Amino acid sequence: MLSFCMGATGGYADVPDGPVSGPRGDSSATAADAPAGDERAAGRRELPGSAVTPPGESSLEVRIFRFLNRSLSNPVLDAMMPVFTDFKRSRVAVLVVWSLLVLFGGSRGRWAALMLIPLIAASDQISSHLLKPLVQRMRPCEVLGSVHLWHGPEGWLTTPAVVARSYKSSFSFPSGHAANITASMLFLGLVYRRWLVPLLAVAVAVSYSRIYIGVHWPSDALVGIALGGVLAWPAYLAHKSLSGKNATRPAPGTPPSG
Repeated sequence: MLSFCMGATGGYADVPDGPVSGPRGDSSATAADAPAGDERAAGRRELPGSAVTPPGESSLEVRIFRFLNRSLSNPVLDAMMPVFTDFKRSRVAVLVVWSLLVLFGGSRGRWAALMLIPLIAASDQISSHLLKPLVQRMRPCEVLGSVHLWHGPEGWLTTPAVVARSYKSSFSFPSGHAANITASMLFLGLVYRRWLVPLLAVAVAVSYSRIYIGVHWPSDALVGIALGGVLAWPAYLAHKSLSGKNATRPAPGTPPSG
């Protein structure tokens, strides 16, 4: 429920034996043909029904991805983006904010905290468990070489020019991070209007972080943002109705007017 900064976990299984797909999905090579020194080359996965052939470098989306992922890379963003993209690094702040809504937010805050639960559940289920398996789009770090990639314990790395290993075990489209963070931040911004701009700035930063760390295409993030926005609005209307009814309900023992 509080995992709007966490990644989606849809995906596909490893293929430990058998053919190894090459940089463009060519399955004619075998594990023995894997480049020396890359112990995970034989673990390269080929996904049935997925687009394993990389788009051309001249395509618009690849050019935008290269700009957002590599051209804008710098030490400051290298330090910031893993924080935005990794729930483990920000979960304390998330838990504190949710607890403050429950404890000190009054009726409006408690209803907002309650509404976040089905809102994020719906966003995550639609993005990660419905659309990702349906579309089966490969992540850019799986099909493009020379990607500026954040790879957890390994830190930042630049992937080889020729793709020879797998880095992620789930599909790309849409970004679950972008959907979940936009749904929750836009919803809270509608409830607390004076915080709308900073909350949306957090949503944009988290969504962009998925491109910057090399695991999502720009359109993945855009569709995730759109999905989150579509879900946030009815959640806000439901919250407005529920909290409004509770606010106008007379307290116990209050004599009837008139």
